[in-house]
Amino acid sequence: MRKAELINLVAFSFFIVASWLRPLTRQRRIAIAAIGAIGIGLITAAQFASAFVSPIAVSVVRDWLPAALMPMVYWQAGCFSSRINKGFQTKLQRLDQKLLAGWMPNVAAKSSYRWVAVLLELAYLSCYALVPLGLGVLYFAGLRRHATEYWLVALLATYPCYAFTAFVPTEPPRTVEIKSARTVTGKIRRFNLWIVRWFTIQLNTFPSGHVTATLGGSLVLLHFLPSIGLAFVLVSIGIALGAVLGRYHYTADVLLGAALTVAVAAVIL
Repeated sequence: MRKAELINLVAFSFFIVASWLRPLTRQRRIAIAAIGAIGIGLITAAQFASAFVSPIAVSVVRDWLPAALMPMVYWQAGCFSSRINKGFQTKLQRLDQKLLAGWMPNVAAKSSYRWVAVLLELAYLSCYALVPLGLGVLYFAGLRRHATEYWLVALLATYPCYAFTAFVPTEPPRTVEIKSARTVTGKIRRFNLWIVRWFTIQLNTFPSGHVTATLGGSLVLLHFLPSIGLAFVLVSIGIALGAVLGRYHYTADVLLGAALTVAVAAVIL
């Protein structure tokens, strides 16, 4: 079993076991168990698939499998939340008020800075494609053997975010700061909001899973393909800034997510 598969196996199992130790509804436990069972089933099937399918094809599928398993773990974590942790959420809001009060309204609202908001919204939109795209870059560069490091950094940095969110859920700032969130407009903004409305757990991941996953993959590319990796890191920074400006995340989510990712990458690479 590959290390990335083992990490996912542990994550799925952890949430299944934890669901029986928490005061959750029957429906939530069933959902957590069902998602976990599918994930574990896919991991198990990958171990024996080479007996029926070309080993090379199976190896490629296993390289890409974590890209499908990551959102499943994310949805598992989202099934835990039944009550928002108002105390912790208030702390995140107060920190944002101290750090952002001076500049964020200007960037978000003034027409002279509107292009910055649009650019950062576009950067944030790229977060959904950046992780698989990074693995694709390794493939095209003939470095698919480093898929192990790629997923190790991304998973080990991101899954603690999901675990914390499951047990200390908070609302994203865009839902509790309606006035500031509405100052950023445009088609890209509306598309981003449509995505987070229909395809996310409607909670704020702390630290930011978007930052850890995208920056994690980017740092691996920076290590093995410096020029391309630098471009990915710059996009990841844009994602982090867009997450704050668009009020998808609090500042603390982004800063701690970046710090966690750098620490994990320093150990793995």
